[in-house]
Amino acid sequence: MKQVVQVLKVLGLIILSLFCNILPMRLLMIQDKFGAGLKWLVVIAYVIFIGVVITLLWKAYEKKAPLKHVEQKMGMKDIGIAFLYFLAARVVAIAGTLIIQSLTGQETTANDAALQSLTSLFEGGFFGFTLIYCLLVGIFGPIIEEMAYRAFPTALIFKGKLGLLPGLVTTAVFALPHATTVLEFCLYFCIGFILYLAYQRRGNIKDSILVHILNNLPSAIVFLLMGL
Repeated sequence: MKQVVQVLKVLGLIILSLFCNILPMRLLMIQDKFGAGLKWLVVIAYVIFIGVVITLLWKAYEKKAPLKHVEQKMGMKDIGIAFLYFLAARVVAIAGTLIIQSLTGQETTANDAALQSLTSLFEGGFFGFTLIYCLLVGIFGPIIEEMAYRAFPTALIFKGKLGLLPGLVTTAVFALPHATTVLEFCLYFCIGFILYLAYQRRGNIKDSILVHILNNLPSAIVFLLMGL
């Protein structure tokens, strides 16, 4: 029964992560329904909400994770290794996209296409919504996803063990909401497993968060420039 409760907690965190991701996208779609003053209030409320979510998740993580992992510092060596994991993830992403293109004719994955399609709402739209969308893609999303899909499942379901089974299970769960086909699932699984390896190296979720941010930030910056 206790294990069922832990699984339900993880599912709740995943739903929370999805909600945090979907909200800025939805705001872009319905931005014409808000007055100028209300739009800024919504932006401020969202940023505060995300700040509270990340703070509470981090405090809860510190209670669950081993003290030695919580107190670990991130030095230049760790940043350099994280950058290498990022490069590996980019190679996998590019190679996987090329394979999908050759086999299906799709120019990109459905997930990336959906993210890119929202940039059409930037022109003539409210910059505040564009800004929080870009912050979500580049910073907020990676932090919350790494907590929801990796840190807490490992701590709650697998008792903090960083072996192959936790890696396979948490990576599969991470890949599912990002993919619409088997090929896309395989691509996101490979990227997700690189993120897990970054986490597994020291048992420090900050490592995989950094790799995830490095992976997403270029797209977020491009999106932001498109919205200026």
